[in-house]
Amino acid sequence: MLLERTISIIMIAFSALFLVQSLQLENRTGGLVGPGTWPAALMILMLVLSIVLLVKTFLKKGVQVKTANEEAEDLANEDDQLVYPKRFFYLLGALIIYTLLLDYVGFIVDTLVFIFVLSLIFGVKHWSRGLLTGILATAGAVVLFPILLNTPFPRGVGIFSTFSLLFY
Repeated sequence: MLLERTISIIMIAFSALFLVQSLQLENRTGGLVGPGTWPAALMILMLVLSIVLLVKTFLKKGVQVKTANEEAEDLANEDDQLVYPKRFFYLLGALIIYTLLLDYVGFIVDTLVFIFVLSLIFGVKHWSRGLLTGILATAGAVVLFPILLNTPFPRGVGIFSTFSLLFY
């Protein structure tokens, strides 16, 4: 509980500091969306969630009172073991492969396959749901970033580049 409280206070300070910094970025285009809009939105979200975590830790403290020794023992026992240690290494391997293939395969195909593999790693029972999740997440990212915000994504090489030209 002390760890959650400390992390939430650090995250509140971090998000408040960078929220102020992002609001000070100059908007030279004159449009509604400027260079500080996206960081400011993320910092506001982080600030709100950190405050919620802090409030929850104080409410939990009032309900359950433990001695410092019991809390230290629980924390030590909890930190010593991963719930699914193999899944962590599968996730790390999938992330490394995703990063290495991104320039060659392109964003659309690589992200679709990556999210599908992640859904299988994290235990989605039906492969069709994992594939649907991958398609929807990739489509949402393509609509948001390359189309609406004009942010370039890797197109890939050869046929993958031609495929990505169909979408952005």
